[in-house]
Amino acid sequence: MSSSAKDRPAPDAAQALAQANALISAQRKPEAAALLRGLLARSSDNAEARRRLAALGAAAHPAPRLTAAETRERKAIGTALRARDWQAVLPRAQALLKRQPLLGDVANALGLALRATGRNNDALRAFDHAIRTDPALPDSYVNMSMLLRSLSQPAAARDAALAGLDVAPGNAGVRMAAGLALLELEDADRAIIHLREATRSAPGDVLAWDALLRALDLANRNDEAADALDAAEAACPGAPMIALHRAARDLREDRAEDALTLLDAQDPTALPPETRGVREQLRGRALDKLDRPAEAFAAFDEMNAHRLRARPAVGGPQFHGAIQHKLAGLDALPAGSWPADAAETDGWQPVFMVGFPRSGTTLADTFLRGHPDILLTEERPFSQTLTRGIDPAREAHDLATLGTEERAARRAAYRVRFETDLGQQVGNRSAIDRLPFNMLNAAAIARMFPGAKFILVLRHPCDVVLSCFMQNFTANEAMDRFLDLSEAAETYDRSFTLWQRYRDRLELDVTELRYEDMIADPARAFAPVMAALGRDWRTDMADHRRAAQSRAVIQTASYAQVTRGLYRDAENRWQRYRDQLAPVMDRLTPWMETLGYSGRAQ
Repeated sequence: MSSSAKDRPAPDAAQALAQANALISAQRKPEAAALLRGLLARSSDNAEARRRLAALGAAAHPAPRLTAAETRERKAIGTALRARDWQAVLPRAQALLKRQPLLGDVANALGLALRATGRNNDALRAFDHAIRTDPALPDSYVNMSMLLRSLSQPAAARDAALAGLDVAPGNAGVRMAAGLALLELEDADRAIIHLREATRSAPGDVLAWDALLRALDLANRNDEAADALDAAEAACPGAPMIALHRAARDLREDRAEDALTLLDAQDPTALPPETRGVREQLRGRALDKLDRPAEAFAAFDEMNAHRLRARPAVGGPQFHGAIQHKLAGLDALPAGSWPADAAETDGWQPVFMVGFPRSGTTLADTFLRGHPDILLTEERPFSQTLTRGIDPAREAHDLATLGTEERAARRAAYRVRFETDLGQQVGNRSAIDRLPFNMLNAAAIARMFPGAKFILVLRHPCDVVLSCFMQNFTANEAMDRFLDLSEAAETYDRSFTLWQRYRDRLELDVTELRYEDMIADPARAFAPVMAALGRDWRTDMADHRRAAQSRAVIQTASYAQVTRGLYRDAENRWQRYRDQLAPVMDRLTPWMETLGYSGRAQ
């Protein structure tokens, strides 16, 4: 390239598109493709450039000159990828990309191998490299989207998938990625449109049907889910993953024997490794309904073992260590509630609904949504805005030294995230942040929002720990504490120890709400909560199913339960599992007394 060509500024988007059109008209497709790839490298959000590039077919992809050995190596990487031999893919893909950086398919393979071996940040960089060098390759967008979604970045995951649709609108994988990301963003209508398109594009694709069925369930579209399940069984006869959905429907309709028979007929090795735990969870639920607790417990134990085989537990030392650090320094916190500066009386005072997971916060949320002047967010980590930079080992010091302006800035940023998630301003309505484990952030919350109100949702400690052990939670640092019953009980003990110390030391404003009271007499149970919110109970709030079914998506593990009528079969379930719970009762019995459960009818 001449020096004058190097110095010439790159054409703007409109010029580049016009030049590409001229080159295409002149049948100079490789040159047009190079121009469009250059434009996308500078402006990755140019959808029109992506569409025009993809329309060039095979010419859209870079075609570096490869030696015979490099061609063989590229094929070998593809073979190792299909075999999921990540240890073979990693070094070979890295070495080939150093010599031939324009091979987008090799960069994509490297990203998959990096993700499979737990190197998520490196995987993101590999997928980004694949997209920038070969923007017409749809697989890279799909894999980028799926990884971002697993990292709790659904908006970025949606954007990656929608960019992939510019390249391959008929690709079932891209449609699935878009649908699943939109579902996490609670845009159920658009999500289901994309997932239906995926099943139309690839009617025999079991994964596409699985995604659609999960979406319809989460969106509470029961009739559509039933029809889609029939269609999936017709399109994919005998597919074990579809059988799991049939078993789940049998359980929902109280046909536990049918569900268990169907599940036991499935060969677990025919399921993807990440799905085998779902089979065991469904078996456990069926056996629990059939009052076979020892077998049910064994099934849930196997479910958790599958989780651990698919992905080792993460973050245990950090999670428990943070609690212990906070406990160790708690006496350095000021006794009594933090006084509010004049600047902190700005009228923005959210209420925080906390409690241990599986205590009933989702059910409480569903009742409260029946009131037009109460707004709730569903398990979003907004409190990270408040706790950013606070070292658990120096919590008292770090909170005490936060100045008025910094606290105000954090409150403002928190409010932006809160109202953005709601899609509306709070105004004069009651705003409730529902995130159970915010009980561990109570000091930071009280510092940023002096006088903050807390709603503590309680349930019998044994039922809570047992229920956590029985759930197939999405893997993360907190939920991985429930893969083992002993660690689940330890986590309960540590968490409530910290919460009680916070509550006493900082004189927190706490209103208690018990799961057992909610299912027995909702109006009576919620009376103290409504008084704390300054709202009146409305008779239509008692119809919690109407509120649940009106929600676009319920993302938590409780979605199937809260769309049913109130039921009491999970109350005091722990009594049937006394033998299995015996090893952890020394941790839980004191909390039965402290939380007022030792004298309640059981």
